[in-house]
Amino acid sequence: MEVRYVGASPVQLHIRATYRLKNTGTADLDSLEVVLPDEQTFGRRNLRAQEDGREVAVERNGDGSSRSMHIRLAPSWPQKQRRSLVFEYDLAPAPPGRAALAVNDGSFHIRDAAAFPILRPPKGFFATGGEHPTEIALTFRVPADFRVFAGGRERGSQRRSGETEARFRLAKKDPDSLVVAGRYQEKGVSAGGGRVIFWTFEPLEADQAQAAATRLAATFETYRSAFGPIEKIPPPVRMIETHARLIQEAAGSEDAAGVAIPAGALLNRQAFALGVTSEAFLDLAEHELANTWFGQAIVPRRRVEPALGEGLIEYAALVAAEARGGEAARRARVALLLRRFDESRKQAADKPLLRLEPSDPFEQRVFGYSKGALFFVALEDQYGKENVRRALSHLVSSLRGERFGFAALMSTLELETGQKLGEFFRLWLDQTGIPAEVRSRYEQETNPTK
Repeated sequence: MEVRYVGASPVQLHIRATYRLKNTGTADLDSLEVVLPDEQTFGRRNLRAQEDGREVAVERNGDGSSRSMHIRLAPSWPQKQRRSLVFEYDLAPAPPGRAALAVNDGSFHIRDAAAFPILRPPKGFFATGGEHPTEIALTFRVPADFRVFAGGRERGSQRRSGETEARFRLAKKDPDSLVVAGRYQEKGVSAGGGRVIFWTFEPLEADQAQAAATRLAATFETYRSAFGPIEKIPPPVRMIETHARLIQEAAGSEDAAGVAIPAGALLNRQAFALGVTSEAFLDLAEHELANTWFGQAIVPRRRVEPALGEGLIEYAALVAAEARGGEAARRARVALLLRRFDESRKQAADKPLLRLEPSDPFEQRVFGYSKGALFFVALEDQYGKENVRRALSHLVSSLRGERFGFAALMSTLELETGQKLGEFFRLWLDQTGIPAEVRSRYEQETNPTK
């Protein structure tokens, strides 16, 4: 995959995708199916395709989709023969854009494999193919003053004809085609045996960067200790500034201030304007950092994401607060979650966690943020902190790269605790409200006037 930043008006990205393929089936192939970026979402245009260096026509399928395309092969592709297939096109999305791609004059990011071609397996009962490639070579050609970050392993960069050419390798386990690039000032800081890298539009003060790095490095180490290492060698933590509009498009929400990247976060300019040592900035950064474990290493099924995904991330932030401030900090965080839950019930009708939907309004999804985290607090109180965190660590290591739901979580917890948890899960997931014993345990912090 090659991505080139073209500083035209409007700014656009030129994509060139090259596939090396072999027909390992039992018949010759007369055609191929490919899914391409949607024209309206991504602003795809100027599409060209080549097969072994010959131009081939790419036709829209008759299913009405603007993404599903058909390539007629002439001559047919014989069995056992290798061929190359190349797609080229430009992406220049019109406002308001979508979560997959955001481009402006000075930075861009791609967060969805749908920005690139996806080959479908040939038709047939036993056809194979179309899976995620074992390895993807990513090359970016950007202005010389750009910095580039992509999921996967960096393979070096060099200057050519006024451009920077940056190369990466993506394995199956790496996030699909995540790219962040722009004109950034870099500040790398060593802290707590790790390293934190800030990319900002304006230089950071050294003392501010050091203080923020110390806190973030400690949080990253807390997550590694509680939920298991993601890599044998810990990667640097990255905090990257970008424009508010790009964050909103990447998160698919007007209220979003940040989105997660592997071992780090993209945060908007307003967040950085608060100061990297402010509690608001650090709290936001730590929430996005938790996504490395519970949104990237393992991914909640979409159906339970509002309850399980957001709940786990809030819970992880609580674990980090406890590591800094002990049991008092943990209790204060629980009290905050209870207050937030009560306040949200004034804005929307309470729903059981299992009935929350990704399409629910934000006021209802807040139940997942707060009650989802309290669910894990209650698990700790009843079955022990070490058991719960060890179970989550096992879940991350055993399901790496896969989606998970409450069934996998319960199974892992039952193995760790040696107890049946069906009734506990039913109490928390199938009913509204917060169980009385949790309120009574933390009532003083929740209602300080009592």
